[in-house]
Amino acid sequence: MYATELPFDRVPATSIPVERRGQGRLSVEVHGREGRTVRGTVEESGFARARFPLSGRRGRALEAVLINTGGGLAGGDSSETTIRAARDAHLVVTTQAAEKVYRSDGSTSHIAVKLTVGEGASLDWMPQATIVFDGARIERSISAEIAPDGRLLLIEPVVLGRTARGERFASGRLYDSWRVRRDGRLIYADGLVLDGNAASTLDRRAAAGGWAAFATLLLVAPDAESRLDDVRAALGLPDDLPEHLEAGASAWDGMLSVRLLARDGAPLEAALRRAIAAFGIADVPRIWHS
Repeated sequence: MYATELPFDRVPATSIPVERRGQGRLSVEVHGREGRTVRGTVEESGFARARFPLSGRRGRALEAVLINTGGGLAGGDSSETTIRAARDAHLVVTTQAAEKVYRSDGSTSHIAVKLTVGEGASLDWMPQATIVFDGARIERSISAEIAPDGRLLLIEPVVLGRTARGERFASGRLYDSWRVRRDGRLIYADGLVLDGNAASTLDRRAAAGGWAAFATLLLVAPDAESRLDDVRAALGLPDDLPEHLEAGASAWDGMLSVRLLARDGAPLEAALRRAIAAFGIADVPRIWHS
């Protein structure tokens, strides 16, 4: 959840020609078969890749590790990921490393994630953090369609600026939109917009209080509400939160939502690990340890 200085940080930004902007497209479909999850169709183009390490297979679940061979997004790059867990499948999706969104030359990069969870299927979307560099411009959308008896665990950590070198996300654009539907009905909608002088917004006590890292965890499942007390206890809610962490958790209508706000990436990752363990349905992907 950290990023350090790169050589081009000392070079003035120049406009990237349209024809050199990266476009990554990835589509993965998996199926449940005889108590296991097996790969179906996998389509890759541009910088987007998916690998399925044997070390990530645990019981019925199959793990997919997403890779951006371009090393990050900048200057109008775009990424589109489509994941489908068909009937009775269990897929865990993570990333090889934190996704880096670099300083922009003025163009906006785009990320689109489309998730589908079929009947009796489970999908755990658990990428490593997105690190948004100062001056970056990024718009991201996450949409999900879930069968009535399907289960979706959706985790998205974000770190604003390279905190390891003292950088802040002082200016730029971050637009984030989530839409989750169950059996075709919209059940969860969320949005975030930071634009222009982001520091003035983030410094407000009612916003982020100057802290740089946050995450949303959403569990949609028939038994999601029953896990609320365990998650609150694991995070120390309401009165025993660790230093440099704020959190909240609530559950309703077959959903459990957790919000985390931390000083930087280290306490955020520690809280994520505790929350994931408390859910009792998924393990932290092994690649997070590398």
